Amino acid sequence: MKTKDRFVDIDRALKDLQESISRIRGIDTSEIERKVDSFRRELNEGISRWSCVELSRHAMRPGVDDFIAGIFTRFTELKGDRFMEDDPAVVGGPAFLDDTPVMVVGHRKRTPGKKDYVHYHYGMSGPSGHYKALRLYRLAEKFSRPIVTFVDTPGAYPAPEAEERGQAFSIALCIQALSSVRTPVVACIIGEAGSGGALALGYGDRIIMLENAFYSAISPEGFSSIVFKDAKRKELAAETLRGTGRDLYAAGIVDYLVKEPVGGAHNAPGKVVEEVGKALRRYVAELARMPLEEIMRARDAFIERLAPSSP
Repeated sequence: MKTKDRFVDIDRALKDLQESISRIRGIDTSEIERKVDSFRRELNEGISRWSCVELSRHAMRPGVDDFIAGIFTRFTELKGDRFMEDDPAVVGGPAFLDDTPVMVVGHRKRTPGKKDYVHYHYGMSGPSGHYKALRLYRLAEKFSRPIVTFVDTPGAYPAPEAEERGQAFSIALCIQALSSVRTPVVACIIGEAGSGGALALGYGDRIIMLENAFYSAISPEGFSSIVFKDAKRKELAAETLRGTGRDLYAAGIVDYLVKEPVGGAHNAPGKVVEEVGKALRRYVAELARMPLEEIMRARDAFIERLAPSSP
């Protein structure tokens, strides 16, 4: 296995080494600790895009529940799509950002502190999840609440029954709603953001993204399988996709880049949640001061830039 494929393991070993050195008594270990810390930082600066993908999937990375609990108050979860079922991969409901009432919607991969990914379909939502999100978007518009979304999904749920019930159509409805809803929208990319499943929650008037999150039209493994006919070339696929937070911030797609602690967000989740909260407060306040028609015109201008020009 190549070194770049084992960034998470190497950083964990170095962190354990730091902690072990700090427990040594009777000798001055400050210089050794400094050198280990310096090496960790150098390793972190040279991280590959595939290592970012691995970090975006880390089992202890802060998820939507951590951000909701650490940023908002009086959150009330609303369940169900009012048609068939409740999709556990999407969580949402009204909450307060300090004194500002908002609507929060996000992908849920697992229960905090557990690895019950299967129950939540690994954060991959089906039509019921998209219709739930759509219902919450419209409720936010009705009560003039800014919408805050948290994106963390490998993609839409790929089961046959999801396709039979109109997976693509439900995603399209969410994209249409987010681009036309008459209330401000702030999107936060906190982990994986793959394909149409991410787009259902990923549009925003302002976009916040974590440094090692990865936002792309397809997963590196999927890209590698289709383009290279070999899923093992996922590292090259990740480099080609260029979907890290740093990449998208440099390209002007992301408005605010949240720096992660050395080794990834799982090493200091509280600090990451705090930084996202600061950015959210800034953008929600900024958009609240803007006339709604100005926000709508900015969306129209953005869509026009994306539309292909006439021949």
